[in-house]
Amino acid sequence: MKKVRICILALLFASIAFAEGAAQDKSHYFGGRLAFGVDYVWDNALVKGTFGSAKDGVGEAALGNFGGMGIAIGASYMYRLNGFVGFVGEAEFSMAWFRLDEDVYGIPPEDPYGDQMNFGLYVYRFAFPVLVRVVPISKFYLEAGAQFNLNVDGDIASIEDDGDESFDFDVEPFGWSLVVGGGFNIGWDCFLGMRFVMDMTRIEKEGIVEMTRGAAYREASPMKLWSLQFSATAYFL
Repeated sequence: MKKVRICILALLFASIAFAEGAAQDKSHYFGGRLAFGVDYVWDNALVKGTFGSAKDGVGEAALGNFGGMGIAIGASYMYRLNGFVGFVGEAEFSMAWFRLDEDVYGIPPEDPYGDQMNFGLYVYRFAFPVLVRVVPISKFYLEAGAQFNLNVDGDIASIEDDGDESFDFDVEPFGWSLVVGGGFNIGWDCFLGMRFVMDMTRIEKEGIVEMTRGAAYREASPMKLWSLQFSATAYFL
């Protein structure tokens, strides 16, 4: 009986060791990612146009002047080449929002003495990050790569509770971003991370943008987005 117990314990320890080794040898991971971010714009150059209530003259202004926020949710795939380096590919849907300069969209041209309104810019996109991930020390990783963007819609709208003003915002359909980040493994194939995502291509199509029924217009802005994202990723396959 004693020998039987010893054999059972030996088999148990062997199975545990084999399972740990198999987990370490795993190469393919599938899961999901949820991220929240702080957004802003860069390359926010001045553009010409008739802004606000200035019906009679053409001025220059920059659109973005306030920060915003964003959210992204999607699927994540990780391939571990070895214990030191791997690759991450993701497909996610994201939304970014930030406030626009009050001098540009503050007062509708047809009502120069009206109350000032605050406007926000909304951008919706499918994003496809492709990253190289390096694990210099246990549980901690660094990553860098590119994100390919499919911008599907944009809107400039009043953010006041009773405001119904909105303007067309034609997004540039394709673009890409640089991505750098890092994070750590909190166990059970779950990761907390931080990324800096910086657009390399504009988010608005070139051309003239009509703001209010021919009374106000502007050139399209060359501005691009950047985002500081905080994320949680869980691999369950």
